[in-house]
Formats: sequence, structure tokens, C-alpha cells
Amino acid sequence: MTKYGLFLGCTTPTKVPQYEMAARWTCRRLGIELVDVEEFVCCGSNQANITIEGGLLLSALNMAHAEARGLDIIVLCAACFGTLSEAAEKLRDPRLRDNVNSRLAEVGLRYEGKTRVRHISRVFYEDVGLDRLRREAVKDLSGLKIAPHYGCHSIKPRAISRGFDNPDHPKSLHRLIRAAGGNAVDYKTLDLCCGGKTFPNSQDLTHALVARKLDDLQAAGVDCMVVQCQTCYLMYGPQQANAAKKHGKTFQVPVLLYPQLLGLAMGADPVADLGLHLNAPSTDRLLGKIARNAEKNWARAAN
Repeated sequence: MTKYGLFLGCTTPTKVPQYEMAARWTCRRLGIELVDVEEFVCCGSNQANITIEGGLLLSALNMAHAEARGLDIIVLCAACFGTLSEAAEKLRDPRLRDNVNSRLAEVGLRYEGKTRVRHISRVFYEDVGLDRLRREAVKDLSGLKIAPHYGCHSIKPRAISRGFDNPDHPKSLHRLIRAAGGNAVDYKTLDLCCGGKTFPNSQDLTHALVARKLDDLQAAGVDCMVVQCQTCYLMYGPQQANAAKKHGKTFQVPVLLYPQLLGLAMGADPVADLGLHLNAPSTDRLLGKIARNAEKNWARAAN
């Protein structure tokens, strides 16, 4: 069984617990052991806005804790993944690494750069593999038109995603959705940012970005959007109603995190295992369509 140190970040356990629920269920079923490292702290992204050195030190602290346990890190939050990965790239510079290690020595740690930082989607894609995901999919999702949303950090920085995906023309999430049995569709605003980073300063700008993409998705007739970042989920999910009200629209686009979609395909309980009752907007209509498609398939098979 492959082991990873689970890096939850700050937002997932406090605002999107269903992401953790679905990640733990799918990983357990796929033979991935998630190790809780109590010493993990914030990734450093917010601290870097105040001082780059402080943010880098926090990232190094987390990676050093994983390294001391001989663990690679699996990350749910795309922003945390981007921050930690960027820090690992910067710390390839011996001078920066020596400076950071002089501070880590105060708490008995040292960072050598041996720990890999992996986003959960990449672990599913590379470690588990698309073929295995297809074999594990026992529920038919082929009737669903699903819009992938990559976000700004899950396949960046470019040095980290080299050989995995192209940040300018990404395809990995499309393939992951198809491996789960869904129909991944392209659309005009595929690479549009969710606006999560602008939300604290300009809700109007964020809601304009959200409304623009949701307009596009409803015009394309999608059944749901799938994201791989809890901030993207919060913007397109819970903020969907606010964006609709502000722009005089009506939006009803369910938003799932990829482990939730994968869990559905693998036969997980939507509530107990995946926390879909916590999602906003409601996923009831989506689940109803999946159930109706299953009944039609059963009826065709019976005849």
C-alpha cells in the first residue's frame, strides 16, 4: 500500500469537509494510505503575501516534517499544492536551502528536498492509473455531460507539471472524468479563473467571473462541473446563488470535487462516504439522473 502524508490545508477541514471525506474513501479503496501528520501547518501562501521568506519557511517546515517520516505529500488544495511545489523549486537553490535550514535547525529539522509534493488528481492519474480507475467504476455515468475546471494551481508551476500536462492546454482532468465514466466536455471559458483570490478584495469581480463561466456551462447544457480545488468549489458552488442574484441570472449547476465524482463511479454512498448532502447547489437532481440512467440500463439489459 502506497503511503502519503495528507496535507489538508486550512480551508478544506473548516469549509469543505466533504472533500476530505471523499478523498479518504477513494484513496482507501484504491490502496493509498493517508497518514495524518499532526505537525503540518499552513502551507505559507498567505504568509508569502507579507514576506516571501516567511512563506518559504512555512512551506519548508511542512516538507521537512514529511521528509523526517520518509513520506511524500498528497495535497487536496490546489493553492497549497502550488505553494509547496513552488517552494520546492526555489529550495533547489543551495543558498536559499541553507538559509531555511538554519532556521529549521532551531526545531530539530532539516530539509533535503527528498519529499515529493503531489496533488491528489495526479496521484490518481499516475500512481493508480486511468486503466485501474476504469476497472473500479461500477456505476454508469456515461449519460452525464461534465465540465472540467482545472483551476490556477493544480498543474502549475510548469516545472512540476512537465511530462504530466500542459498548463496552457490541459487534458488530465478530462481524462480523469472519462476514466470515471463521465462525458468530459470542452467549453469556451475552460481556463477562466474562479476569482477566489480576488474575493476578499472585490466580490463584484469574483461574482462576474463566476457568472461568466456558469453562463457558458448552462448554454452548453452540462449536468455538473467538476473541480479539483476547494477554493474553486467555494466560488462556483456556495457563491453561485450570490453571483446569480447580482447578475439577474438563474444558475443551477451542481459542483463536485473530483474524488466525489470518482466515488460515485466506484459505488460509494453519496452521503455517508462522499458528503454530497453538504454540496451547494444541491446535487439531488444530478443523483436522480444517475439513478434514472441506471434503471434504463437495467431495463435494456433485462429485455
